[in-house]
Amino acid sequence: MNISRHDFSKRYQKGDLKIALIGMSNVGKSYTAKRLVKHYEFSLIEVDRLIRKNMGHESMKDFADWQGQPFTNGYDEREDISIQKETIATKSAISSKKKNTLIDTTGSVIYIEKDVLEELVKNFFVVYIQVHEDHMERLKSDYFSNPKPLVWKNHYRKISAKTPIESLFVCYPELLNARRKAYEKIADKIICSSKILDEKTDIDELFELLQPTD
Repeated sequence: MNISRHDFSKRYQKGDLKIALIGMSNVGKSYTAKRLVKHYEFSLIEVDRLIRKNMGHESMKDFADWQGQPFTNGYDEREDISIQKETIATKSAISSKKKNTLIDTTGSVIYIEKDVLEELVKNFFVVYIQVHEDHMERLKSDYFSNPKPLVWKNHYRKISAKTPIESLFVCYPELLNARRKAYEKIADKIICSSKILDEKTDIDELFELLQPTD
């Protein structure tokens, strides 16, 4: 949704501002969303919670354990189911009538059904939190220490002389690069994760970062 800075402020004051945060898992979307909701008048919708509720998973780890890794039996089928559920959850979030809606999307939002993604882009100001190079290793580490379901979309491949897990580490940056292009394509604003996660970035500055540049 291409809007001006003035329109952004006007919509917020009227309670009609709609923002969607996109980017990789663990990049800072949820952290940013919760900070904003605490200090500004936003209604937060967490898509991953909607998915877990629909599928009966009590925690993110349960969801991740169910989906498994791309080298496990039945992963492709579970990946398809996951995307279907995410499409339904995102569509539900989009249709919310709450004031100043803030949607915390999942990292795989770019893979949902085309018409739903187009509806999100059309009706929401999309903010992409881009991974800073210095945060790459942390994201890879978090993927295993803090499990979340991950849609690979054929970006995983078994590498000769490496274990399946070692192959994941090699392929992860390639997945990230492919996603970066897809995120940028639908983003109205791009913010670096280094700024989002910097403790010196106060809440008012964070809110300013979200806004259109002109």
